[in-house]
Amino acid sequence: MEKLAVERTVWIAAPRERVWQAITDPEQVEKWFSPGTSWKLSALEVGGRLYVQGADAELYVHIIEALDPPHRIVLRSAPEPPATPEVTTYTLEEEHNGTRLTLTYTGYELMPEELRRKRMDQDGMGFAMMLENLQAHIEGRSLPYPQGF
Repeated sequence: MEKLAVERTVWIAAPRERVWQAITDPEQVEKWFSPGTSWKLSALEVGGRLYVQGADAELYVHIIEALDPPHRIVLRSAPEPPATPEVTTYTLEEEHNGTRLTLTYTGYELMPEELRRKRMDQDGMGFAMMLENLQAHIEGRSLPYPQGF
């Protein structure tokens, strides 16, 4: 079965190590991704878990599947992976005295066609907004979407 993906990219006026820090440090993720939440990281290693801590449960749990600092991190949705796991890959490349960050999201293959297209469109818009927030956070500007996602 063909792997379906949504991919978005942004250029950020900062060194790759700074961008890496912003996407792997829970305190920074909280600021640009979902202000007002409490993110936790069990360990920055394969098998580590990045998650939002709710009042009485872990929410939005992701397991680190692959890690190549400061070039690439791959996160799989958890706790129970669906038949087609939802996987988010962040790839960082040095470009023109800054960093090109590419986000690739997969996991649409088993969705019904009518749901798949709608979900891919929604996710594409959401990921673009997310990357705009990340870029603003790193570059020291106000978040264009301060409510997060």
